[in-house]
Amino acid sequence: MKLILLPAFLVLTLFVSAQNVNGHWYGIGMLQTTEQYNGYLSEMVLKQKGKIVSGELNYYFQDSLVKVLLNGSFDELTHKLSIQPFSIMYYRSPTARNSIDCKMLGNFVLQASKLESVLTGSLISDADHRYTVPDINFRFKKSDDTASLVIKDEPVALQKDTLPLPVTTEEKTIESFIKREKIFTKELDIVNSSLRLELYDNGEIDYDSVSLFLNNKLILPKTMLTHKAIRLTIQLDPSLEFNELSMFAENLGRIPPNTAALIVYDGKIRYETLLTSDLSKSATLKLKNKNK
Repeated sequence: MKLILLPAFLVLTLFVSAQNVNGHWYGIGMLQTTEQYNGYLSEMVLKQKGKIVSGELNYYFQDSLVKVLLNGSFDELTHKLSIQPFSIMYYRSPTARNSIDCKMLGNFVLQASKLESVLTGSLISDADHRYTVPDINFRFKKSDDTASLVIKDEPVALQKDTLPLPVTTEEKTIESFIKREKIFTKELDIVNSSLRLELYDNGEIDYDSVSLFLNNKLILPKTMLTHKAIRLTIQLDPSLEFNELSMFAENLGRIPPNTAALIVYDGKIRYETLLTSDLSKSATLKLKNKNK
């Protein structure tokens, strides 16, 4: 009897644990407007206690990382996550430093299976701004190894006689990137210090995943390539003659090597290029500062 009940108990435990929103959730928020704007590359870190949910939302806006606190509730019967109104940067703000905040609330539905857990839904503005602030649709995927969007400039120094700290996925990616050879594929003459990027899978969707590095710093954690653009804005170092943008292959997908189409917007100038990386080398662009 004990042998029969044990598997059933384990299955029930796994099912119950899947019906909560604890953990790291990663996704890109897309504005529901006919105009073209960058998506909100985001990471949501949630903690659930009973029905009460708290946590934080980390998202990139223009060239800055923004962090806001979240509070809400989760209904285990309907699988609905409700986020109380919080401030988010208005999508037409010129920069993060010169921005306007707007209040938005979140409504999401949890879909959990053996393969993955996904939160789908939207951030919605209040009634007073429904015609000026469009909804932001998200598909957050849960990841036990999602790295924080915060870039760490230096590793934490370990004190003597202490055990090593667990190595995070982000640290593993950085260590692997350093060991791989850089292959310089193209040199672009750049005028502006701020660039907009769009990254796509070049061909059949075969589950290629990549990370992006700017001057050897991780700026885009592990993300799967699809036919839908991954959009982000980067800030170059104007003191350098060359900035380096590298694509790190997290895997090779079903059809090696890992190839992506990259579009670089330098103001009104548009560049297109293909980046091909594998598990031994990282495709790298040289971005030359024309003002130096």
